[in-house]
Amino acid sequence: MLARFRMPAIAITAGVAVLGLAVPAQAAATGHGGGGPAGAHAGTASVINNTVFAGYQATVAAGSATSSAAQYRLPALSCTSANRGITPVAGVGVNGNTTFSAAFVFTGCQGGKAVYFPALVISGNEVNYTTTAFHAGNVIKVATKVTTAGTTVSVTDATTKVTKKRTGAGASSSTAYVGDSDWAVNGTILGVPSFGTLSFTNCSVDGHPLAASHPAKYQRVNGSTVQITTGALSSTGTSFPTHFKHS
Repeated sequence: MLARFRMPAIAITAGVAVLGLAVPAQAAATGHGGGGPAGAHAGTASVINNTVFAGYQATVAAGSATSSAAQYRLPALSCTSANRGITPVAGVGVNGNTTFSAAFVFTGCQGGKAVYFPALVISGNEVNYTTTAFHAGNVIKVATKVTTAGTTVSVTDATTKVTKKRTGAGASSSTAYVGDSDWAVNGTILGVPSFGTLSFTNCSVDGHPLAASHPAKYQRVNGSTVQITTGALSSTGTSFPTHFKHS
């Protein structure tokens, strides 16, 4: 499975993955996910169409110490036999958005069953914890911090008290983002699982409300078909929903 997480201006080839069809917990065991869009600027259109991402992203000063964090409850999925997947994420685009670091939970359908597992990416190098099964309704905290001296990414299941964390080399930050990213098989982006509404809360960039970073708003589309819409930021600037529209 060739996983590509494309941004509006830049295509990122993240690596090779295998989607095992027999055992749901092994879905995309060596896959990649959690990329965000590039080129977000304050003052852009009220909503930007994107083929792989729905959510918010802000530009940051190149090389600045940057953190992105959010919380959400894993949605119940209405699965068919089709393999589908998204990756609710808090991430940081680095090195001119040529790659990224991110923390997310694979949220998808395989063989008619819902599959959830955490994954952590440091400058494009990903570890998928496919044997750590999460479940619908669990509260998830995702966080990514990048400085030129080091990178830390973590996923915490606040319901079960399970945490996965990695540290690694530093990088030059370019953007910070929160939202629903994609998953792909053999270069083809998987459709969106029917997830209803996914509410992101406690969203922050550099410890401040997400809205303070003046992020651009994205919705995911496939041609003229809107797949995921993105709601408005709350009055506190820390929360927003994404809504399933079409697979």
